[in-house]
Amino acid sequence: MNTFKKILLSSVMAISMSAISSTASAVANPSYEDVKTAIENTQAKVDETIAALNNGADKEVVAEMISDARQLQKDIANNVLDLKRNQASNVLKQARTAVKNNELEAAKESLTDAANRYKEIQNLYAANH
Repeated sequence: MNTFKKILLSSVMAISMSAISSTASAVANPSYEDVKTAIENTQAKVDETIAALNNGADKEVVAEMISDARQLQKDIANNVLDLKRNQASNVLKQARTAVKNNELEAAKESLTDAANRYKEIQNLYAANH
């Protein structure tokens, strides 16, 4: 009887684990439009941040705008673009650090680099879809 209980318990646990894993894998891949919109929104926020930095905005405001861009780029969910997205995110992180350290020229260079990287991501995505 004890062996039967162990087998029954193992079976119930296996069934419940498979139900949980199938539910977790049921998340749909983002559509072409979703990814395209995420790229465009990120690019717009980076461009807006560059303009704010050029217009002498407060460094805390610029740092917050960079953080917003980093949040937006997380919606660029595409296996082909993941590496480039992560690299561009790291450049945004460098820009934010430069702003916080009051190194505005380095921040401008990093933001320009990030803008170019997001344009490249946009072109790559458009070419593949």
